[in-house]
Amino acid sequence: MPRRKKPRFSHSPGKRLRGQSMRKNPSFLGLLLILAMFAAFYLLRESGLFSDDLNLSGEFAVHFIDIGQGDSILIQSANEFMLIDTGSGSEYPKLANYLEHFGVREFRYVVFTHPHEDHIGSAHRIVREFDIGSLIMPSAVNNTAAFRNLVEAIEDRNVRITLAEPGNTHRLGEAEFMILAPLSEGHANLNNYSVVILMNYGHTRFLFTGDMERQSENELISFAEENLLDISADVLKVAHHGSRSSSQNSFLDLIRPRIAVIQVGADNSYNHPHPQVVENLENIGAEIIRTDLHGDIIISSDGRRLTVHTSRGNYTGRFMPAPETEPEPEMPED
Repeated sequence: MPRRKKPRFSHSPGKRLRGQSMRKNPSFLGLLLILAMFAAFYLLRESGLFSDDLNLSGEFAVHFIDIGQGDSILIQSANEFMLIDTGSGSEYPKLANYLEHFGVREFRYVVFTHPHEDHIGSAHRIVREFDIGSLIMPSAVNNTAAFRNLVEAIEDRNVRITLAEPGNTHRLGEAEFMILAPLSEGHANLNNYSVVILMNYGHTRFLFTGDMERQSENELISFAEENLLDISADVLKVAHHGSRSSSQNSFLDLIRPRIAVIQVGADNSYNHPHPQVVENLENIGAEIIRTDLHGDIIISSDGRRLTVHTSRGNYTGRFMPAPETEPEPEMPED
């Protein structure tokens, strides 16, 4: 994948709230911030860089779905769909209604990055309720209800699993993506089994990282150097919800994203995203967009120019809440 020219990109209103401290007269500064947001809203509206009517029929777009403290990403290209992770089981009504709203009936690809509940909590329902062309997973297992439910659904539907192999490429409509990780086995931490994907659409590039941590980042840095592989991207899905266990400077320097998306739950107990990660991203000039602050994030591309849309839409539909599954312990992060 040769390096592509960096595109221009535009934001819908209310996007970027840079993480600077407001210790003096917070109410006055807060009022100034609100006024600045309204001014930005007006200027963007006058510039024609965004539209209130989101029509993505046939266009390439990546949806970072706001499903709380977890990941779920919908990708569409030339009327084909791909899903990366599902979030937790409790968030399935939101996910299912979102998919229904955008007319998703089947997937060309589904990727379950690694077997943690906040990524595969609803995976068994996706497998049971949607037709899947290709299911991509790492060679990793977990003794949790979420993973057992997924395995049972795969067996019942007779879905064939494609193991994530670094270097393999696939096409989604007019887009192409390459598997970059996992690059080794025997990890003590399942996060380092995360399937990492670099997707190209025209001159725009997206990097999806799951919950990869420093060990996997270092392996990918070495893999890219050894194979003279350009893994820079215009849009980075920040790993592990912005945990300080990921997004080290050496890795971010290689990616150099213009936009960094953090999928994270509001007021989460892990204190994600970590301030050091936010600072690291700001130091390389990335625009940070977060699901806890902005809701659902949709980044569309015409092959050169990126446009960011955000929404806190209430997607209602016919889906009932998912059955409860066993909570899965996860090491707390500070």
